[in-house]
Parts: sequence; structure tokens; C-alpha cells
Amino acid sequence: MNKISRFFIPKNALFFVFTLLLMACGGSDSEGDLPAPETPEKIDSYLRFTDTSLQVEATHSAVYVNIEWSAVEWELKANAGDIVEALSVTSGGDKTKAYQKTRVRLTHHANLTAESRTQTLTLTNKETNETSTLTVTQAAGYKAASVTLNAAEKYQPVAGFGGMLNPKIWCGSNLLSTAEIDKLYSPNQLGYSILRLMIYPNPNDWAADVPAAKAAAGHGATIFASPWDCTKELADSIDVVLPDTIVKKNHLPYENYGAYAQHLVDYIEYMRSQGVEIYAISVQNEPDMEFTFWQPNEVVTFVKEHGQTIRNTGVKLMAPEACGTQPEYTDPVLNDAAAMAQTDILAGHIYQGFIDVESGSYVKNRHDYICGLYKKLNGKTWWMTEHLFNDGEKSDNQADWQFQRWDYCLNHLGKEIHMCMEGYCSAYIYWYLKRFYGMMGDDDKRSPVAKGEIAKNGYILSHYARFASNTTRVAAETPQSKLLTTAYINADGTELTVVMLNMQNQALNVTLNPGCDVEVTEAVATTETANMQQVTTVDNGNAAQPGVLVEPWSITSVRMTLK
Repeated sequence: MNKISRFFIPKNALFFVFTLLLMACGGSDSEGDLPAPETPEKIDSYLRFTDTSLQVEATHSAVYVNIEWSAVEWELKANAGDIVEALSVTSGGDKTKAYQKTRVRLTHHANLTAESRTQTLTLTNKETNETSTLTVTQAAGYKAASVTLNAAEKYQPVAGFGGMLNPKIWCGSNLLSTAEIDKLYSPNQLGYSILRLMIYPNPNDWAADVPAAKAAAGHGATIFASPWDCTKELADSIDVVLPDTIVKKNHLPYENYGAYAQHLVDYIEYMRSQGVEIYAISVQNEPDMEFTFWQPNEVVTFVKEHGQTIRNTGVKLMAPEACGTQPEYTDPVLNDAAAMAQTDILAGHIYQGFIDVESGSYVKNRHDYICGLYKKLNGKTWWMTEHLFNDGEKSDNQADWQFQRWDYCLNHLGKEIHMCMEGYCSAYIYWYLKRFYGMMGDDDKRSPVAKGEIAKNGYILSHYARFASNTTRVAAETPQSKLLTTAYINADGTELTVVMLNMQNQALNVTLNPGCDVEVTEAVATTETANMQQVTTVDNGNAAQPGVLVEPWSITSVRMTLK
């Protein structure tokens, strides 16, 4: 026998090898049928799913289902259920083709419930009506989480939340109408509870703020005011030594302290004559900055010697309201017993860093210092009276305008208010109410919403204003590190509220444990696509353990009545 004849392979054996290779390669990523081999004289007939069960994610997505068949025609359908959105193939087969595999793309809805769910697919032989079944199981859309509340463990009183009225002397036509004030301060709308005014140096300008102040006060808002300028008549000019230069700044000399105190009293009495009660007044907005400049010891002297003159009007005195609440200005007031006796509210701003505590020791030390103030106040409170978030505003590229993005707003304003509340702050006041980086849109091209419409920052602030104003913060604990939670109780102890920031791409089914029977009376959430939208509550069969569904990257607030 020659070498060629020794390696001859019969034709039927070649067909068998080809068929095996084809079946082994059936896992292609493409949809539809694979090529058929040469049809033999007799074909085995079968129809089946390659698997009898399939697990899919809770999010809206797509998976593939494989069908093996031979010498049949078939139909595929999704039976009753809420999982399957679409099937790329619903029929197929061919009686003349053998050993086929068809790949079907199954697109599924997101599971927006707190329970897992199932739905079946049925594969039917059109000739014999024999069926095969595949069970699709979808995970629950919400991961279980819990928050434990303790209303008996009380922290600081919370006065409220709001912003700065756009000042007439700086903002031109970009002022707030009374209708816009109503939108921001009405309890039936955003429910802000504090309004900050600028004390203009010229008394002839004071009337400009009366309508807006009266409108806010009509909704129960607290009104306070801060001066930027001690007036030209009372000021002199001094050299201020900075680390690398010397600059001249306006300054109030000691001999004019009495006249300046009277200027503030005149403002209080004027606003009162117009029907606006001023709750508190600041000695100076940012005495450490480019406005009227004060040395720390000068703030202390003025408060000690003239604070009572202001407080005799029935108005509270705020100090020192420095730009960064830095110790250089705050501690001299805090540590002087006579000055603190005349200081009703320790005020300050949190520019220069507060939330990025992991960025370095400077910010962390500032944060820890500010959050430690309350325990030194002997029953008095500290207020955060100005801050803003405007990263990217100087760029001509819209992609750099970070304040337009939901994730930026939640990670900055939302997180900062939460951290201030955990840091025993009693009031949080943003900068301009009506500005492209503020609560309400304006005419600026950078504004994320139209003029007079509410921006995402506006809704974030509203969650705290509506659910935490005029309360006392109480203990709230959760093992979920990315669920930032604070809780509050009202004055008569009948209502408990919770504000939660879900800082992750995971929906949560949060069980609240208030320690007593409650009734959930309100639950709303703001997300990238929704504003103060009613959210689903979960009946856990226990009045002491209500539940609420919390969306990813959201702020959710819940109001409960204690039974």
C-alpha cells in the first residue's frame, strides 16, 4: 500500500468531523443563526434553551439567550411579567437545517421595586407544540439599608437656611422681585427660612430692600443684616501688612465707634418703621478682607464697648463673621468673656476649604476647628453666613462650568450643608439667591436654568429648609458610609425628620428605626432628573420601622409624625 492510500479519509467521516467543529464554535457573539453543515440523509430533531435559568441585573440593560435547535420551526415569547422589554428574535428554525444555535438579545427594564422578580420565556415547536421554558430572575432594584434614630440624644438647635438678597448697589437689574421671593420663601414652595441683607452705607438706599424683606418675613423668614462699609464719613485709611506686600484699606478709627454703632441702630429702627424686624446684625462682613478692615482686637473692643447699644434695640449681635472663620478672628471674641457676653451668635464664612478634609491637613484642621466651636459656646450658637460654589465660572468653555452639573451640586452644596449640620451649625446661608451659581437662574449665559427658575442648588437647600428649620438635630446612625444622614425633631417633640444624601450609584431600600411608632406623612427626593418628587414608602409591617426607597445620587427627605 502506498503512503497516499494509507491516509485516505472516507467522505462520511469528514462530514462528522465538520459537524463537531461547527457545534464547538456555536458561542459567537453575533445574533441569529449560525451556518448549517451539509444536510445528512436523516436529521435529529430537537429544540431547547441552552440554560433553564438566567439572572439579570437590576438596571436597564441587555443580555443574550441561546437556543439550540435542529430540523424544527419555532416561536419565542415572553410570558406575563415586567422584566422583558424586547426580544431581538421571536421566531426561527428550518426543518431542513440541522444542529443550529440562535442567539437572541433580551433587553430588560430596570427593576424599580424593592423586591426581586421573575418572568419566563417559552420556546414552542410550531409542529408539535412542545415547549421549553427559561426563567429570568431580576435582582431587587434597591439594596437593603437602615438608619437608626435616637430623638433623646439631642445636639444643636437649627434656626434655618437661606441666602443673600442680591444688593441693589452691586447687582444692577439682577434683583429679586417679590414674586421670586415668594417662590423661594413660601412654605408651599421652597420654604427657605433665613434672608440676609446688606446694610448699605448710604441710608438713602435702605428702602430698596424693604419689599423683598417684607415678602420673606411674611412667610415667617428670619431676617439678619451685615455691613460691608462703615461709610466714607466714618472711615480712615490704614496700611495693612500682608505676607508679601503692604496694602491700604478702609478702616474704622476708634473715635468713631460710637457713631458707627448708631449707624447700625438707625438701620434697625428704619427697617422696623417699614414693617421689617431685624433678628440679628453683624458688626462687619469679613473684617479680614478688602471691605472695611478690622484688626481682631478691634472687633473685640467694639463688641465689648458698643454691643449693648445695638442689643438694647432687641436685635441680636453677630461677630466676627470673618471670611474663613479662622481662629485669628474667632478666638479673640470667643475667649474674651466680656465680648462673648455681648455676642449672641458666633458667625463666620467657610471659604478657604471645609469639605475636602482628605485633601490635606490644612483643610482638615479648619474643618475640625469650625466643627468644634459649638462645644465652647456655653449655650450660644454658630452660624455659617456665607459661601458659594462657582468652579469654572471664568472659563469660556461651557464644559468647565461645573456648577451646572448635578453631581457637582450634590457633592458640594449638599455635602457641605450635611457636614455643617454634623458640625453643630445652627444656620446655613448661601451667597446670592439669584445668580447662575445660586439658587435661582438669572440672565447670565452660564445659568443652568432660565431667569427666575429654580436651579439644582435651590432644591438641595430646600430639602434642609423645609425639613430641618426650627428644629433640634438628633442622633442618626447608619452602617452605609455613602448614605449621609442627619435627623431633626420639632420643638414639641411630635415630628421627626430625616435628610439623606445617597452618594453612590446604588439605589437603597432604607428602613428607618425611630425607636417608636411613627407615621410617614411626607417623603420627597431630588435627583438629576427630578425635583422634590414624591418617593415610594415601604410598609414593613411595623409602625416603628417605616421604609423609603432612595435613588442613586439623590437627596431624600422624610417627615414622620410620632404616634
